[in-house]
Amino acid sequence: MKRQVEETDFDDSLKKLNSDLKWNTKRKQELKNRIITDIDSLESKGDSRNFFLTVRKKKSRLIWSLSYSGIALLIVFGLFVGSAFISPAIAEVAAKIPYLNKIFHSEPLNQTIWRELEEKGYHISGIGGNTRNMYITIDGSEQYFQDVREEVEEIAKNILKEKEYDGYKIEVEKQVDRVPDTSISERDQAISEALEESYNDLNELHFNVLSHGYSYTAPNSDKVIVNIDIPNTEKRIEEIKQVVNDRLKTKNIDSFTIKINKINLSQKEKEAKWNEIFPVIIEGLTAKKEYKVTGFAYSFHPAPLQIIIKTSINASDKDADERVRIIEETINEFLKSEEIQSKIGGDPYKIIIRGKDKQKIN
Repeated sequence: MKRQVEETDFDDSLKKLNSDLKWNTKRKQELKNRIITDIDSLESKGDSRNFFLTVRKKKSRLIWSLSYSGIALLIVFGLFVGSAFISPAIAEVAAKIPYLNKIFHSEPLNQTIWRELEEKGYHISGIGGNTRNMYITIDGSEQYFQDVREEVEEIAKNILKEKEYDGYKIEVEKQVDRVPDTSISERDQAISEALEESYNDLNELHFNVLSHGYSYTAPNSDKVIVNIDIPNTEKRIEEIKQVVNDRLKTKNIDSFTIKINKINLSQKEKEAKWNEIFPVIIEGLTAKKEYKVTGFAYSFHPAPLQIIIKTSINASDKDADERVRIIEETINEFLKSEEIQSKIGGDPYKIIIRGKDKQKIN
């Protein structure tokens, strides 16, 4: 038999929060009424113990199984996370969310800065940088640049401060307009047309061409390398080459090499999942000075995936081992979380941390 829900249960739970939450009478009563309404709704659905609470703007959800006495506290948590009414107890719970997981559910730093500057009406033409400097490029006249430069820099610095990022230096620059060289030689035009025609021919013959393009072997060379990407299950290599060869010949292109690249589509899909994760690791580790991270790289070959973290740590530093341990734990905590494991499907990986001398130190 289900236990009858009574209002007194929620009063007791609310009293527990009174010591560290700022309330006014009206707000307290409204909250209690909302809690009771939510519980009644759960009762009507026949399952009051499984409660789903969204605590992030995106798709992450925490699934809580709890008794009636705890539901009031949980709803209060959902109502006050991120507001001015956060209690020390709730703040402590929020703080336990892994550092990189918070970034995973946040807007990328450059997008946050761009959006805020754009909303304030500034003429921004670009935001980019490296592991230490973030460059904001302003479009407009020299006078406009001088008028807004300090304001733009201050806004960006405030965003870094809000995120508790101390590893980046903001550089505000003026957009330098350059006239791009859009001219294309007759030979390049002919090669492009030949490849487009051959691509259409291959499609009509039911060949699966993933991509195609060309490059020169050297800046001043006429020798062309044509690259054709196909699935690794495709066996008709010579037929593909013949189609491309014929089209190039009709355009009087005779100095070329055709290179067929076989792509493992399942591996490509796996790599695409990781490409959603790598930027989070990069931002998280380079944004804070304490990690001393100066660069990032990765390699899927040979297996397992190698995640390479470049640092300015000297192996001889007395705290080197501790810093290395913190970096490893930060990454592992993120990658081994249930949410990220559901994305990467338990893919094996290896973390390699390099010191200032570029040698492995873990």
